[in-house]
Amino acid sequence: MKKIFLSLLLISTCSHLLFSQEVNTAKLDSFFNALDRNNRAMGSFAISRKGKVVYQRSIGYASLEEQNKILASNVSQYRIGSITKVFTSVLIFQLIEQGKITLDTKLSKFFPQFPNAENITIENLLSHTSGLADYVNDPKDQIWITNPHTKAELLDVVAKGKIHFEPGKGMSYCNSGFLLLGYILEEITGQSYAKLIEKRISAKIGLKHTFSSKINNSGALEARPYAIAEPWKSVKDLYFPNIIGVGDILSTPTDMLTFINALTEGKLVSTNSFDLMKRFKSPGNTGMGLFGVPFNEKLGIGHSGGTRGTFSFLVKMEADDLAYAGCINGANFMPNDVTIAALVISYNQPYKIPVFLTAAELEPFLGNYSSAQHNLKISITQKSATLIGQATGQSPFVLSAIDKNKFEFMQSGISVEFNKEKQQMIFKQGGKTSLFEKEKPQ
Repeated sequence: MKKIFLSLLLISTCSHLLFSQEVNTAKLDSFFNALDRNNRAMGSFAISRKGKVVYQRSIGYASLEEQNKILASNVSQYRIGSITKVFTSVLIFQLIEQGKITLDTKLSKFFPQFPNAENITIENLLSHTSGLADYVNDPKDQIWITNPHTKAELLDVVAKGKIHFEPGKGMSYCNSGFLLLGYILEEITGQSYAKLIEKRISAKIGLKHTFSSKINNSGALEARPYAIAEPWKSVKDLYFPNIIGVGDILSTPTDMLTFINALTEGKLVSTNSFDLMKRFKSPGNTGMGLFGVPFNEKLGIGHSGGTRGTFSFLVKMEADDLAYAGCINGANFMPNDVTIAALVISYNQPYKIPVFLTAAELEPFLGNYSSAQHNLKISITQKSATLIGQATGQSPFVLSAIDKNKFEFMQSGISVEFNKEKQQMIFKQGGKTSLFEKEKPQ
């Protein structure tokens, strides 16, 4: 099962970024046209500059149901996964500002039956330092969360789960913390989480397409999730009432931009509260509801979200007043790479539109490669129509085609060129070039 949280963007391609006043919308169109034409993604995307939306694009379908085939549009609503946590954090800080709770308030005030409840604070829950079991990702049975469960059942899984560490003694991404924060919000205010989103956020800043607590596929505008197949295949997603306050919100990219811009402009919480939300600590540039998003020498703020079938990203580069939001309900291209491309193009940096090859066209490149210059070997495999590289003892990396025989892994500055006739691979990284020979099958 896909975790509700996705790794945040990390990229290093240019030594210095200067922001142009104009976003290159033509090149953005070329990029999304390539994804659409080659059936590599379905979803909606938007970019704002100085608080104004300057680019919107939707590709593919919001629904492929036989009796309900609907093209994706600017009003298609997507499950934004863990970006929901930013909304939850905003609500918590609003209550802190009203004096109804503090960062030092103990979990025992609301859930005394939980392990370490006397020592776990609201700050621990917000900053993923509670040490509590993660009720979404820890259970071995990853199907149970796709079926309905009562509040008591959900809390029981958290309470009986294995503690990761003592409160404040470590950091581990924890969906359970935000489940509890959602319930705490409801107990303090006497209102449902959905009502709090509507009253304290949506109505306040004019979000017209953002809602919580809706059962899966119950809205006419809700995009259905799909996995790549021949053709796209419907996905059974998480049962969203199980993850209210954690990852259930429905929204659109333009609403998400309105939200992040309002947050940075002080329209939702005070400057002090916002500064606490983005008080980033290692590992992972973790804040209280927000994460730091490194992009070359800059550090943006934001969050990503992933369910079993949708992938979303929200980031704002505060220094340049540039924000990006994207929601994908069908992915046959790395969702993180979509965000990278959108930001690189928005900064008018060089970017080569990917060339998409078929599985058959990739087959001649597959195999193990070794070099007289190095002790390591590099294996080249494929998943569907995507080429995967992996050096000895290292993590795999996705190679995006930029020509019929040229590929790159932009995040690490890797470029690869194959020579099918000579059975060779030229590997470049960090200004160094290495020649690898394809090994003959044993």
